[in-house]
Amino acid sequence: MGFLRDVFSEKSLSYLMKIHEKLHNYERQSPTPVLHSAAGLVEDVIEELQTAPVNNEEKELLQLLSTPHLRAMLVVHDTVAQKNFDPALPPLPDNFDDDFDEESVKIVRLVKNKEPLGATIRRDEHTGAVIVARIMRGGAADRSG
Repeated sequence: MGFLRDVFSEKSLSYLMKIHEKLHNYERQSPTPVLHSAAGLVEDVIEELQTAPVNNEEKELLQLLSTPHLRAMLVVHDTVAQKNFDPALPPLPDNFDDDFDEESVKIVRLVKNKEPLGATIRRDEHTGAVIVARIMRGGAADRSG
């Protein structure tokens, strides 16, 4: 009983509970970004500051907005705000043939006892069976015979 009293009277537990409560309330609010293109807005502000005469405070703002770290942070902000998480793939060429019969490749890593198997497998075109295409010398598959 004394142990529990000590644990619950600990100040760090009280701080952790307050942090947990604040995070929980924040999640319930489902925050949304005010602007989806903060980097574009900063570009506009920089352009305005560069074209007009500036005082010391405006000059300092221009220097801050031009730092690479702030620019990178704004790009990340915009990516998250736009929920643009998927990588952008290049467009297919115009002369791409949909009937092009290309064998699909899938890379699989087989590990036993924290050691890679050291073999390449492929699918037989005619039977559909998975076969061992090659065995790397010195790998687990090679040593197992």
